[in-house]
Amino acid sequence: MTVSIKDVARQAGVSTASVSRVISGKPGVGAATEARIRKIMEDMDYRPNLGARGLVKQQTGNIAIIVPRGSFTLNNPFFSTVIDGIAKGIDQSDYNIVMSFTSAQQKKLLENQSVDGIILFSPRSEEFRLEWLETLGLPTVVIGSYIDESPFPCVRPDDTDGMDQAVQALYERGHRHIGLINGPMSSMHSVKCWEGYHQAVERLDLDSGSNDMLELNEFDVNDSDSSISTFLRSRPTMTGIVCASDYLAIGTMRIATTMGLSIPEDLSVIGADDVPIASLLTPALSSVQVDLPGIGQEATRMLIDLLAGNRLEAQDLVFPMTYIDRETTRQLEQ
Repeated sequence: MTVSIKDVARQAGVSTASVSRVISGKPGVGAATEARIRKIMEDMDYRPNLGARGLVKQQTGNIAIIVPRGSFTLNNPFFSTVIDGIAKGIDQSDYNIVMSFTSAQQKKLLENQSVDGIILFSPRSEEFRLEWLETLGLPTVVIGSYIDESPFPCVRPDDTDGMDQAVQALYERGHRHIGLINGPMSSMHSVKCWEGYHQAVERLDLDSGSNDMLELNEFDVNDSDSSISTFLRSRPTMTGIVCASDYLAIGTMRIATTMGLSIPEDLSVIGADDVPIASLLTPALSSVQVDLPGIGQEATRMLIDLLAGNRLEAQDLVFPMTYIDRETTRQLEQ
């Protein structure tokens, strides 16, 4: 038997309007009464009729998560860890998640106004036109490094400082020739990583420069074995590598090992983001850590605030990164 809002109100000894206010998060119900109503809803396994509410409020009850490049995204632990944080944030609301992976799906989903708001993983320069997104008029929050003139609020790791910390960590362990394996420069994440790497190289006066960055077409190394092996072979004095993601670092370790290099005896490797699998590898991957679930939860909170008509305290929320030393880096003898 389906439990209705009237059943909840009757059990709580309040009006249906009071129950409705609790469901929608509107003021007007005391804290003790709200707690009692929520407990009764939980005990009775009551689920609000979001479809009916949407008809009244001209809302769909859906939030779109727009993620890039389908199968790659599903395999990349960065995205899955952030999406876990988004899901936990949405669990605290009355909204549903609608996920989209291809450009055709995304265009149809957004143009049809099938959602109330958007959480957008930062697109490449060739993927989304800001002007088009703005014309939709949908509240939007971007996750990840993004262009400075973006009209949308953004939640992102401090990629520049993260790469700087990674280079600094290798420098403190005696490394002087340090390379960068990066993603495509059409991604602002790659641009920020390059900036952090370059500023550390300049500050520390290292034997490294633009020729010691390898730019891949994607953050996935599955199709880049020859490029990475050529990059490593052509730089026999390079003792350390920083990577723009843990995914790249894991792939680089695999390729280096097939070349006969030992990690970290021959080559020290540092990743970025510290995804959950990083500490489980053998050897365990050194990385620059950021609160990935927290980024997802904060982006969700910001979007729900926008949907409620609230003003955001910050348009650009930057999460700090912290270097985590594990087994893929070693101290060089001086």
